[in-house]
Amino acid sequence: MIHIQIQLSPEQYERLTELASRQSKSLSQLVREGVDGLLAAERREAAWDRFLAAAGSCRATDDATDVSVRHDAYLSDVFAHD
Repeated sequence: MIHIQIQLSPEQYERLTELASRQSKSLSQLVREGVDGLLAAERREAAWDRFLAAAGSCRATDDATDVSVRHDAYLSDVFAHD
């Protein structure tokens, strides 16, 4: 683990201490869980953005007249090139 120092407002510290006590966890554990949640939300948002960008890139052309049938394959190809 990497040791860091953070500053919390008195209210944040009090509420986090109470939550840690109720959940029988350390303050550090709650902070790590919060960071994990923030990073997971960012990954979901980035994946959603890639999906929306890819969805518009799968237009039927003379070469791809089967987009409605093979949409998953086309999306997979788009994501593979990210």
